[in-house]
Amino acid sequence: MIWTFVDRFAVSRSGAGLLFVGFIDAAGTGLYLAGSALFFTKIVGLSPAQVGFGLSLAGFLGIFGPIPFGKLADRWSPRLVLMLLHACCAVGFAAYLFVDGFLSFLCVVGLLGVAEQAARPMSQALVEQAVGTERRAEMAARLRVVYNVGYTVGALLAAVALEIGTRTSFLAIMLGDAVSFALSATLLAFLRFRHVERSPRTGKPSRPLFPAIRDRWYAAAAGVNALLMLHMALLSVGVPLWITLHTAAPDSLVAILLVVNTVLAVLFQVRVARGTEKVAEGARALRRASVVLALCCVCFAAAGYMESTAATIAVLTLAMILLTGGELLQSAGQWSLSFGLAPTQSRVEYLATFHLGSSVQVAVGPVLMTVGVIGNETVGWAVLASVFLAAGLCVRPVVSKAARRPQLRDAAPDEPGLGVPSH
Repeated sequence: MIWTFVDRFAVSRSGAGLLFVGFIDAAGTGLYLAGSALFFTKIVGLSPAQVGFGLSLAGFLGIFGPIPFGKLADRWSPRLVLMLLHACCAVGFAAYLFVDGFLSFLCVVGLLGVAEQAARPMSQALVEQAVGTERRAEMAARLRVVYNVGYTVGALLAAVALEIGTRTSFLAIMLGDAVSFALSATLLAFLRFRHVERSPRTGKPSRPLFPAIRDRWYAAAAGVNALLMLHMALLSVGVPLWITLHTAAPDSLVAILLVVNTVLAVLFQVRVARGTEKVAEGARALRRASVVLALCCVCFAAAGYMESTAATIAVLTLAMILLTGGELLQSAGQWSLSFGLAPTQSRVEYLATFHLGSSVQVAVGPVLMTVGVIGNETVGWAVLASVFLAAGLCVRPVVSKAARRPQLRDAAPDEPGLGVPSH
């Protein structure tokens, strides 16, 4: 009965196994995110500035991880490379138990920055191998739902450890995250994924180094998507600072709105992603996301001018609903375009290139939100809304060019990603 349920939810048993791995991974990550700041400052003895510098360094180094590992995954398999990366993460988080200063902290956080960012495209590639091309966007949405649930469970476990407040409880947080990665790597070894046929190489025997980056229209599509991904920094950094520093709403509203975001994502992510398998549908989702995200910026800016607490809360709630809607649409469009515009010959390397937008956002997004948006208040919000709208206007021409590239001519006739955006 259990397998019947998970089969229906995940489409296949390998998909169900991948969801279980994702839940364990996310629970460990939620455990870490909720307790890491206090661990570094109270247990390790680092200053907030040192912690911030180390995490920024990890984000910067993470930019250089996905493409080389993606190239390796195309040669071996994404499952083997993901197992290797999860093993590295297990060792890295366990190493936090022995960090005793700033230098050792930088070494560990740098290793983890590379490994964690490189692992994400591998999980995306396994989605296709688990359910095939026809259901990959829906499966990716289900995986994201499971991640959100896992983050919540991990955060609740961290809350218990933080309430205890002893050195042992803080060490248990890091050890728990390490165990989650070790368990994920072990479970991956027992999952069976379908083999994805690669198109035979044609033309000259030699291939350019890092062809995905040299593929200018694919890179342009990734760049447009990266601009829309600024909603991630907006949610994690911009919204909390704006509410607490520039509105009449109580500070506790930040936590409530984050719960609203999580609940809406869990309830509607699969529904929003359904029907976005083809490139044309993915491009349409990105265009809609740009408009919705621009509207959310308008609402956040308007909340700063309101004196009534009730009115401020109402507008901020509407802004969060719009932000979540834009997030769900952008995610669905990203899954569709990253797969549909990538040639089968170097699938994982192309997915890793598309993922660079997320890595760059992790590195520079918080600075853009704090200095660019929050620091300039209304003007900052107006510029951010303009960036979202400009990205949306670029989607159609960029994706149309990318869908007609010679690299896609050898794709299978039934490949759902080859549709060109319709007018």
